[in-house]
Amino acid sequence: MHVLLIALQQEAPETNDGRGTEPPPLARLEAEQALAMTSALHAGGVVPPLLVCVEGSWLHAEATARELPVLAVSGAGSMAAHVRLWRWQRPRDFLLIQTVGEASARLGRRVLAMRKKGSAALSHAFFVRPPAPELCRGRALRAASRVFCGSDHVRGRIRELWEALPEKRRSAATLEVLPPGIHLADYLPQPEPWPGASGGERRCIFGMGESLAADSGALAMVRAMAALWQREDLPPWEVRMFGAGPRFEEILHEAVSLGVAGRLCILGDQPSAEAARQCAAWVAPGTSPQELPQTLWAGVAAGLPLICAQSGLHRERLAGMPPMTAVRIPERDPQALAGALIAIMRDERLRARMRQAGESVRPRIGLAAMAAHFCAFCADVALQEAEGASGAEA
Repeated sequence: MHVLLIALQQEAPETNDGRGTEPPPLARLEAEQALAMTSALHAGGVVPPLLVCVEGSWLHAEATARELPVLAVSGAGSMAAHVRLWRWQRPRDFLLIQTVGEASARLGRRVLAMRKKGSAALSHAFFVRPPAPELCRGRALRAASRVFCGSDHVRGRIRELWEALPEKRRSAATLEVLPPGIHLADYLPQPEPWPGASGGERRCIFGMGESLAADSGALAMVRAMAALWQREDLPPWEVRMFGAGPRFEEILHEAVSLGVAGRLCILGDQPSAEAARQCAAWVAPGTSPQELPQTLWAGVAAGLPLICAQSGLHRERLAGMPPMTAVRIPERDPQALAGALIAIMRDERLRARMRQAGESVRPRIGLAAMAAHFCAFCADVALQEAEGASGAEA
């Protein structure tokens, strides 16, 4: 059995000066998942993979640098790509076709159509948001035997769209939750003392990601700041909001109206590991079901105390984690958020317990954990295929 991983995210590689063009966050996240899946299979040596990606992309550059088996194409509709894939797949006895993201799903189905019936299986993965309704209802997903979903939200939306179809057009694919991982090597735990502790001089900086996106919790954060700024029993503090989006004026206006603009920095998109490196604590007050995983996990990965809203996605992500992984607050509750901020600033023992809990959780949120789950799935498919082939020979 071979695994064909198809990840056709469009993104530019770094240039020679090291700056490059930063890809959209979702495209980079999907590319990182595909790279981790391919790397894990290649390192395992049991189920050989081939990664199909866009020529000249970041994923292509990284896979080449790691000496992974890769086939670079100019796009999903390229006739040359179809010919090369047709030639590659011909001698394979059994093929698992795994796509990552919306851009890859249709090519996965086209490769499945090249195969003899029963000699291949198609699987898709949507790690952050559900596919567009037209794709979800189309042939590419109906042809799949499994769909990996990054959250219950993604799984529920796909199921909802399928159940609205006539029964003969519904997919029989298994919908399985596979949370995306983050690249832990980018995050460096903070060695400096907490501001306000013995020997600490820095300001206490609270960071949050995806701040300018819808349902980010930014306004709740600004209103929580208004409950803190006149307190004289707290160390010096400020809030830094990272991320791109249309809400800059809205958030700034609220901060000015409440008198806390001097404690707020609204910054652009930055890699979450770099953003977390600037902070002493991390806050995820948002409620979006399509939030990127690092928006929650950056603090844990960097060894910072974490405060988060009890959104459906956060409850799902934190299920089975130690209680002290995060201070959990009700959604859209500035007073509760203010209380959590104060607790983090004033309670040294709380911060120590949270750091210890975060260290135990860290391996479970990385790319390696996601890839290990995927490799186990591939091993099961390979075993079932081997058993089926043995039964046919008997």
